[in-house]
Amino acid sequence: MKHVSSMIELLSSAHVTGEAVAAHLRALGDCKIEVTHVAHDGAATDFISIEIPGLDAKAPRLGIVGRLGGIGARPTVSGLVSDSDGAIVALASAAKMLDMARHGDAMPAHVLIHTHICPRAGTRPNHPVPFMKSPFAMREMMSHEVSPRMDAILSIDTSRGNRLVNQRGVALTPVAKEGWLLPIPDIMLDVMGWVSGELPVTLPLTTQDITPYENGLPHVNSIMQPTIVTPAPVLGVALTAQTTVPGCATGATNAWDTDVAMRFCVEIAKLYGERKLAFFNEDHWKQLQARYGSLAHLQTVGNAQ
Repeated sequence: MKHVSSMIELLSSAHVTGEAVAAHLRALGDCKIEVTHVAHDGAATDFISIEIPGLDAKAPRLGIVGRLGGIGARPTVSGLVSDSDGAIVALASAAKMLDMARHGDAMPAHVLIHTHICPRAGTRPNHPVPFMKSPFAMREMMSHEVSPRMDAILSIDTSRGNRLVNQRGVALTPVAKEGWLLPIPDIMLDVMGWVSGELPVTLPLTTQDITPYENGLPHVNSIMQPTIVTPAPVLGVALTAQTTVPGCATGATNAWDTDVAMRFCVEIAKLYGERKLAFFNEDHWKQLQARYGSLAHLQTVGNAQ
């Protein structure tokens, strides 16, 4: 909770930058951080990539993507917006892993954590409540947020703007891989129960939700957009609410829920790096491919209208 609270305070500023976040994390321990400032067409953001060193360089690398449009919607509203949860959880996870290493509990494998810092993002209309708008087109965002070195991905996103999950807390999506929706591994449901102390909640997805934003079709939100640019399996970690909350609403960030999501990410990173957890069943995947073929075309915009 200390790292979640610190990150909320750090990001609750109109002047926060990727470099400020990087400096905060470097002070906590040994890690490799790169900040890339991108600006064009009147929009700008700082992409930040963090590599937490692990004990086994050959072990599979988990990617943690903090997915969001922006941490603020200035000048329309002042303060930290609901949409900021993806960045908060991803960066707090990095801080917690660095703190663990400093106290003798290094991660078993390298962990790659990517997000972006945008205090002045726009908003866009959406039903039932408005969404935040990413600074750039989604595929450009993904080119910075997803690395080919990520062997599996947890994608964290505020998901309060829907009527699919009417419960406050953290929900898990099915695993998406190359156009397929695959089962949530039992151990992930177990871990969510352990860290939350409650029965695990799931966020239902449709095939439409794992297609690219640029096809113009409605999506539950951007939580599964990392899957359009990678063959790696992607599982969504969704911050939810009992009511529908606009992504641009301020005062909506819940430190308890973001702490639960952060601890889930840390525990999954440990298990995945120790090779005790697989995001999908390899044998079942081969059977699906042999019986039904590839669905990788769902990672593209498909046929022109």
